[in-house]
Order: sequence, then C-alpha cells, then structure tokens
Amino acid sequence: MNLQLLESFGQNYPEEFDGSLDCISLAVTCAFNKYGTLLAVGCNDGRIVVWDFLTRGIAKIISAHVHPVCSLCWSRNGHKLLSASTDNNVCIWDVLNGDCEHKYRFPSPILKVQFHPRNDNKFLVCPMRYAAVLVEIGGKHQCLPLDNDGDLNIVASFDRRGEHIYSGNAKGKILVLDSNTLEIVASFKIAVGSSSATAVKSIEFARRGEAFLVNTSDRVIRVYDSKEVVTCGKEGEPEPIQKLQDLVNKTTWKKCCFSGDGEYICAGSARQHALYVWEKSIGNLVKILHGTKGELLLDVVWHPVRPIIAS
Repeated sequence: MNLQLLESFGQNYPEEFDGSLDCISLAVTCAFNKYGTLLAVGCNDGRIVVWDFLTRGIAKIISAHVHPVCSLCWSRNGHKLLSASTDNNVCIWDVLNGDCEHKYRFPSPILKVQFHPRNDNKFLVCPMRYAAVLVEIGGKHQCLPLDNDGDLNIVASFDRRGEHIYSGNAKGKILVLDSNTLEIVASFKIAVGSSSATAVKSIEFARRGEAFLVNTSDRVIRVYDSKEVVTCGKEGEPEPIQKLQDLVNKTTWKKCCFSGDGEYICAGSARQHALYVWEKSIGNLVKILHGTKGELLLDVVWHPVRPIIAS
C-alpha cells in the first residue's frame, strides 16, 4: 500500500479498540519489526510468539527462556531477534528456524536489550544495578562509563542512527556517549525545581526526526532535540521541547513511545490499562484510549507505519 496515500487521508493516531491477539500465555513485552509486518511478543512462561500482523495469526513460537521474557528487539533486517529474560540470560534467535545463535549470561536480571540500529553485530544490555554493557558479537564487550555520582541504576538507548548512546541514572543525569569510542560527548541533568533530582526511568527515540523522550519518576515526560543536546555539550542545560503530564490524575507512566512518523507520543499508565496520546509539536493531549478494565499495562509499542498501537 502506498505510504503517501496512507498519510494524507488517514488520521495519524488510533481512535478506538481494534481487537486483541489471543496469546497462549501472559504477554509481558512486545516489539514490531521495521516494517510492522511482524509483532514479537515475549511471554510470562519464557516463550516468544511471533504474530503475522497482516493476517493476525501466529507465524512462529520460540521456546526461548525458562523465566519471563522482559525485553525484545528486532535486528534491522528482521532476520534476528534479541531477547532478555529475568533468568539473567540474553539470547539472539534466528527468527526463521527458531535457533539460538548466541547466548550471554549476566550477573543480574536484564532491564532492556537493544540492537545497534545500523549494525546487527552490536547490541546494548542494561542489567539491573550494573553499568550498561555494549556487546560485540564474537568480539569484546565494554561497560558504559558512569557519571561521577556513581549511581548504578542505569537505563541506556541508542539514538536513531546508532551514532550515540544515551544513558540516564537515578539522579537524573543523562550522558551522551560516542557509540564507537564510548567517550562522553555531552551531558545534562534533569532537575525538578532548583534542587531535587528525579530518576530517569526510560529513554526512547523517534524512528524519524531528531527527537527523544525521557520518562522520569516525577511523572513528567520530557521531549528533547538530540542535536540541541549534543550542541550544548558537557554539563549543558538544554531545554525540553515539550513537557507532557497528566495533571488531573497525576499518572505515573509505565512505558512511552513515539508514533512511526515521530509526530505523536503515546504513554501507558502504570495504574490502569489506559493509553494517552499527545501531539509532539503542540503538546496537547489528543486521545485517551482505554483497554480492558482491571488489567495492568506492561508494554506499549506504536506500529512503524500505520496508526496502530499494540499494548
């Protein structure tokens, strides 16, 4: 289908509940491939279920881990899946035949794994209470440098092209590292008011454009321009383009993501199955989507091309 046509006629965000994919066991995390044709779902029993998103049928089931799958990432070409489990293992799977190509064991449960956006031989791992690790398949691994405050509650993410790695800690400090040399290119601190810091819970990049968002424990989602952050340099003070929050219910955000075109931001509430959608340019709330009552939200991803959100 022609993408230009899709964009000019259609609305750019979902309006209503479209249906559910009945997973075999409890779904914990999910990830779309680059084109949005496949949706990988990590389950509570350690299995990975790959759904064909066009027919909405199961394409593949991989018995991946013994413990729940907590993070998934597709390679750029869509041939490989990177998975992490609460049993401290990180595996790389061949999607077609379901074989495990590489297996790595870490000293603590893994919060997040991510392939390098342009190089399938490198990936980033964020173990709990440890510095994040950059792993080269068949090569060496490097720990990401920490800030002077030495805080070990680290979340990290590649930028859109994989040129830089952005890491954040529980003191609200964000470091921008060169992904090849791991030297600090820029840094800034997210301050609430004049004195108190707030913990960084996640950093997410848009698939298009230069924007990224930082979800912090003060219940505010801050959107920054990565070019501006790098220009400000070390100990810089970049201003967020937007600050998004739910002032009425004071919602904490479990997971946030950008739309495929980078124009909208979706955040899932930690208290109920509700998705909030804002326009990035203006910062206005355009939609609240409600899931099943009584359910708790664990993960949310936006389709790379179409206005569909999976949660």
